[in-house]
Amino acid sequence: MMSPVIRISDGTFERLQKHAVPFVDTPDTVIGRLLQFYESHEHRKTGELKDASNAVGGEFAPDNHPDLHHTRIIAAEFDGQPAYGWNELVRVAHRRALEHLGTFEALRSASLSNIAKGQRNVEGFHYAPEIDISIQYADANIAWRNSLHLAKKLGCAIRAQFEWRNKKGAVLPGQPGVLSWRLDQIKA
Repeated sequence: MMSPVIRISDGTFERLQKHAVPFVDTPDTVIGRLLQFYESHEHRKTGELKDASNAVGGEFAPDNHPDLHHTRIIAAEFDGQPAYGWNELVRVAHRRALEHLGTFEALRSASLSNIAKGQRNVEGFHYAPEIDISIQYADANIAWRNSLHLAKKLGCAIRAQFEWRNKKGAVLPGQPGVLSWRLDQIKA
C-alpha cells in the first residue's frame, strides 16, 4: 500500500523544522510527535494528569500489570517531567537519571536499557542530543519496566496514564489504565 502524498506550504515546513532533530527526524516523525502531543492534551481539562482510576481499566500495580502491547500514552511524568509516549518516557527517565548520577558510566550501570554514548542510529537506537546518548527503543512493556527501574534507583515519582487501542491482541481494547510509583508508597 502506498502512503498518501501531502503538500505543505513553505511556512509550515519551516515551522516543522523548528521541532526536528537534524539528521534524525523526518517530516513524518515530527508530525507524528506533534499529533501525539495534541492528542494527549485534548484529553486534559487541567494541567494535571487526568485520573483514570475509576475507569474500567483502573490503576494497576507498577510491577504487576497486564500486557501493555497495543497501548498508547495519554500523559506521563517522570520526576515531574512530562512525556508523551512510551519511548519518550524512557528518554526523559534517562535525561533525569544522568542529571542525578552525573556520568554516562553511572547511568549505564543504573539503566536496564541498551544505551550508547554519542549518536547511534542503527538497530533501533535513537539519539537524544540533549544528553548525547542513544537509547534503543523498546515495546511498551520494556519501556515501562526500564523507566520504573530508573525511578526506583533514583527515588523519583513516575506515572503513566494510557489506553489500550482497539486492536486485536489488546488486553482491554479501548480501556484506560494508570501505572504509578512513588518512594513514599513503599515506606511504612
